[in-house]
Amino acid sequence: MARPVSLPELPFPAVGERFRLEPGSDGHLSVVRNVDRRRVGSMALEAATEGLIVRSLCIEVEHRGYGAGSEAVLLFNEACRAAGVKLVRTWAPPDRGLAVYFWIRMGYRPLGGEGPEGGIWFERRPLDPLPTASTD
Repeated sequence: MARPVSLPELPFPAVGERFRLEPGSDGHLSVVRNVDRRRVGSMALEAATEGLIVRSLCIEVEHRGYGAGSEAVLLFNEACRAAGVKLVRTWAPPDRGLAVYFWIRMGYRPLGGEGPEGGIWFERRPLDPLPTASTD
């Protein structure tokens, strides 16, 4: 069974161009808009023996489509790399094709087998370099 992650082990706050990730009062990471410091979403994490599990990434409906989720995951990926996290897993529900595309775009690869609630597991090894486009 996974235990709750200790957020101070990761270097937060992580500040991006338009958004930041910081520990929230609810034990999750808060996705906060830099310009007005408004919380626009959250990321729930769990520690696992092999690394971290992203249980959820939720951006409030009225703030979707502005890059908050993408920037939050990029900041999270960099924080994991800086902290030496070897493996991050996340998942997409079976009825959310956009979530599948999102995690692939963020550098996560799908795994075989069924994930939570019939969804798909994804993983990323933050210490490994991302593949680059071939020029062949």
